[in-house]
Amino acid sequence: MKTRTYLFLMAAAILIPVALAFWIGVSMLLDWERESRIQRVQETARATALLVDREIAVKEGLLQTIAHSESLAEQNFSRVYRLAARMNGSEALTWTTLVGDRSFPAPIFNTLRPYGSSLDGATRDFADAVLLSGETRVSNLFTGHTSKRPVVSVDVPSPPGQAHRYVVSQVFDARYFERVFANSALDPNWLVGIFDAKGVTIARNKRGAQSAGKPMHPDMRVAARHAGSGVLRHVTHEGTEVYGVYTRSALSGWTIVIGVPVADIESAARTAATYATLALLLLMGMAVLIAVFFGNKLSNALQQAGSVANSLARGAIAKPRPTKVDEVDALLDGLHYTSQALSRESAARQALQHEREQLLVSEQRARRVAEAQSQAKDNFLAMLGHELRNPLAAISGAMSVLDMPNVKPELAANARAINRRQMRHLTRIVDDLLDVQRILSGKIVLQRSPVNLTDVLRSCVEAKRLVDAGNHHWELALAPSWVEGDRTRLEQIIDNLLHNAIKYTPGGGRITVGCRTEGSDVVVDVCDTGVGLAPELLPVIFDVLVQGPTSIDRAQGGLGLGLALVKELSALHGGKVSVHSAGVGQGCTFTLVLPLWQPAATEADGAVSATPDASLNLG
Repeated sequence: MKTRTYLFLMAAAILIPVALAFWIGVSMLLDWERESRIQRVQETARATALLVDREIAVKEGLLQTIAHSESLAEQNFSRVYRLAARMNGSEALTWTTLVGDRSFPAPIFNTLRPYGSSLDGATRDFADAVLLSGETRVSNLFTGHTSKRPVVSVDVPSPPGQAHRYVVSQVFDARYFERVFANSALDPNWLVGIFDAKGVTIARNKRGAQSAGKPMHPDMRVAARHAGSGVLRHVTHEGTEVYGVYTRSALSGWTIVIGVPVADIESAARTAATYATLALLLLMGMAVLIAVFFGNKLSNALQQAGSVANSLARGAIAKPRPTKVDEVDALLDGLHYTSQALSRESAARQALQHEREQLLVSEQRARRVAEAQSQAKDNFLAMLGHELRNPLAAISGAMSVLDMPNVKPELAANARAINRRQMRHLTRIVDDLLDVQRILSGKIVLQRSPVNLTDVLRSCVEAKRLVDAGNHHWELALAPSWVEGDRTRLEQIIDNLLHNAIKYTPGGGRITVGCRTEGSDVVVDVCDTGVGLAPELLPVIFDVLVQGPTSIDRAQGGLGLGLALVKELSALHGGKVSVHSAGVGQGCTFTLVLPLWQPAATEADGAVSATPDASLNLG
């Protein structure tokens, strides 16, 4: 026989037992689906019982509060009445009664009536049993003396050890528990009932008013008496055959029964079985088609294997085509891969050699970075020591002058001026260090508001010109520009850029400050004719601790933090900063770009008119 025939026989040997197992599985599926549906109904019944228990437990807690209150112990019944009335609120289906021990011939009050109304004739026999037991009692259904309606009650005794004892009762109209049906996930076709410990109907989701006080179905009553929960198939009073799922409340002793029509349970199981049968037939048809398809594939693969074997007999090795059959492909690929083994091994050795070289380059690069970081740290510590030593030495010398006896006023004034100047220098160093730390740790919060950047530039330039004392030639070209940001931090950015230009521009040089708008951005240029920057410093000039080439005893000073602060503060404002230099000795141009603030039309007109273009020569 051909391979294809063997495949068909194999498929038949597999599918026939599968079909037999399927029919067994379908019958089990019917039972499982039925049990699953009933189990979901049982969970709903337990949930409904919990809702009933919750209603009773909430009222019991409130009654315990009244029973243990000082007002009741002091026989302040009017206050207890008000407390009970507030507890009931506007609820029309619940009310509270207070019954005393045998020294009180009648109930003390009922919140259905005004306080002080006579309640003669109302029974109080239950109070003795509750006081004797000392525990909370949930009653069966009875007809209320005052309401004349079917009711149940939760009775809570006051604590023992008092001169007089009382029973505080929360009375529920039977219709009160109909709200449980509305809060439960109940199907409209289901019959749901709540029955007291004697099997009397308290509430029902259908015809509840007519059913209150009627006895439970006899068969269901017998079943519920013997087991706290279970399932009973029976015919209801209305003539509907149902699965009766019942459970007993642990708190009240009541029984909750949910009757689900048998047709609802069975129809779902039959539907599931029908779908499963259709699925089996579909899968069996697909299995036959797949067997035919793979039979053809296997037959073609074996034919190709025979052709390659004939080629080997003639001394030729044909390059095989994939057949999608693993065993055949392994046979065909074996010879082909053998011829390629040495070339793959050589390629592997070359790849390993290249990987080793890459790892060596990566390790060398990492070592250089670590050495650069270590060198930067050492340079920073050296610069920090130098920057702190110089002002501290000047301050120490000035203090020695002040300590001299009979020092001249001119010398004392000069010494104090030196102290103030060096203290400002120390303050700037510490402020820069703190600002860098705050920015890197994300602790700087900008106080944003619209800022006239032209005013900021002009004020910063004026301040620097006073400090510069005419050593440089200043030029300004300022156009009206508004940004949204923190004015103090914007002044810090501009001040650092100007300070850097002054520091690295020899006396007599030129410093140009320009401001213009380009689209939705404000562009600020700070140009100088100073020492410039080497190309290798341009990518890292804004990093922390980076400076131009200086020695430890340089005259410019500084810790290399100013431009790092400019970069970080610009980023916080949504902007950026860049630098351009033609080389050493060719000066630098620092460019600051910030988003342009667009005010309302009337505000924009006022801002433009209040800040005209400025193009000044301040040399």
